[in-house]
Amino acid sequence: MKVKFIAIAAHGKDRQIGLNGGLPWNLPDEYQHYKDTVRGQYVLVGRKNFELHGSDVEGSMPLVLSRTPSENSRAPVFGSMGAVVDYADAIGIEKIYVIGGGEIYNLSLPYLSEFLCSVVDYEGPADTYFPEYSFYEWEMVHSEVFDRWSLYHMRKRPDF
Repeated sequence: MKVKFIAIAAHGKDRQIGLNGGLPWNLPDEYQHYKDTVRGQYVLVGRKNFELHGSDVEGSMPLVLSRTPSENSRAPVFGSMGAVVDYADAIGIEKIYVIGGGEIYNLSLPYLSEFLCSVVDYEGPADTYFPEYSFYEWEMVHSEVFDRWSLYHMRKRPDF
């Protein structure tokens, strides 16, 4: 596997990432950071997330991961992470940002080499969560604190 998978996610203090098909908070500066990071990049997104928020990946090159095989004229659709890896290796993609939803993050965890994690000052309700992960598997590359959120750039430790 030559392609590097990088998760980019904002989650609350209890790993909340979604509520009723959207984010449970409104943080324009955090959202702008996300958009600036993925613009012009390959992004891996779940089918439902792509159908609901396709414009959210505008300016990027989406790859859709779905259990439901389908044709999509706006993006290639894959049935497994292995198929995404094969495709990326075949056409020389060097990195793919994983942008969710929850199940896509879960499926991609073993493939991740980096994680851009925005931890939001939010403790409210959610119906979608980022999967559990262990901080000891990751080494901190960089961190920044903003109003109501903190950004952590982490790299997976070589022994994991």
